[in-house]
Amino acid sequence: MRLPERLRLEDFPHSPYARELKQGVSRLRFSRRLEELYRSAHLTRMRLRIRLWSSLVAALGLLEIASRLSHHGSFQLAPLPNLITEAGALLVASVAWSRHYNRIYLPLAQLVTPVAAACIAVIVAREIRAGHGEQLAVLTTNLVALFFFTGLMFRAALVSSLALLAAFVGSFLAAGQLHAMLPHVAIVLTTLLLCIVGYHDIEYAQRRNFLETSVIAELIARDELSGLASRTAFDEHLAQLWSQADRSASSLAVLMVDVDQFKTYNDTHGHLAGDGALRAVAQLLKNTARRPLDLAARYGGDEFIAVLYDLPSERVYEIAERLRQGVEDTALSGELRPSARLTVSIGCAVIVPSAQRSPQGAVQLADEALYEAKQAGRNRVILKGMEEYRRLDTGSFRSSATAPA
Repeated sequence: MRLPERLRLEDFPHSPYARELKQGVSRLRFSRRLEELYRSAHLTRMRLRIRLWSSLVAALGLLEIASRLSHHGSFQLAPLPNLITEAGALLVASVAWSRHYNRIYLPLAQLVTPVAAACIAVIVAREIRAGHGEQLAVLTTNLVALFFFTGLMFRAALVSSLALLAAFVGSFLAAGQLHAMLPHVAIVLTTLLLCIVGYHDIEYAQRRNFLETSVIAELIARDELSGLASRTAFDEHLAQLWSQADRSASSLAVLMVDVDQFKTYNDTHGHLAGDGALRAVAQLLKNTARRPLDLAARYGGDEFIAVLYDLPSERVYEIAERLRQGVEDTALSGELRPSARLTVSIGCAVIVPSAQRSPQGAVQLADEALYEAKQAGRNRVILKGMEEYRRLDTGSFRSSATAPA
């Protein structure tokens, strides 16, 4: 998926995905948080392939164990490389099919795969020296699988493939068969080169597609006029943040922001001026919610909303007051009349979420605070905390009269 030509990355100044796209993905590594998200998406995409390959290798290992038992009538200890390969295959396959797959598969595979690859190379080299040259196919098959079936990232797959190559060459050198190994090493090197080029291009394309898809998802979740998140995106973010704050006993602050007498302003100065005023308020609100877990959105019409994560009430009030003052001090120019004056009323709710309450209650509490701010004369901040929240009956707005516009 490619970004439409009319979209510019500069239109997404606060998007971590757009920031990574501007830096380029040729290094095949993102910032820590995005890397975690990409790896999770990668593991989901590769799950079937990983399970099929790991199960096949584990099954071959079990067949090898059964073969030793049938030939000798009792358990015979295999050479160490065989034991390591079989144990590693069983371990990786068990994790690939477990419920801990997303969490521990990659760390485990990054440790086990280089060792197992080196052991396979030693086993194959031993077979080739014994006159079984067809066993080279086993090595090249495993080399291809390292890049395309194990789910390893490019760098980890490269490390494992180099471990395989080093062990293969080392086995021949240790046996003093330098000339015998050259044709086989040439085939392995050719296969390795093709895998490196092919997998690098694939991971580059997948990473770029991940970023571009995420930017487009942000665009879909964004209000076109204000550039803020949409109401739907805000509700989804608040629900996720609610669960996180509940687990960590952190506070959430919900800010409801309403432009005072916006209908009069719009009718007096025109719709272009009204749109410009909304964009000006949105920009100030966006600068207020800049931290990774904070989010600002257009809630509808001339109303905006923001959620701030884990801040004390005093700090929330300072932020809201600075926002209110910033709107009042904003010099509206361009298509707006120089004499135009804009103010906002802000209602704040600072609460500690719990599993027994819903995010809607926090929004309602902020809405009630906003109503009081308008009733008290507009252009002011009203903050409500846990005491008011405990008395709140979610879904029953306690101010029945219509608030001033």
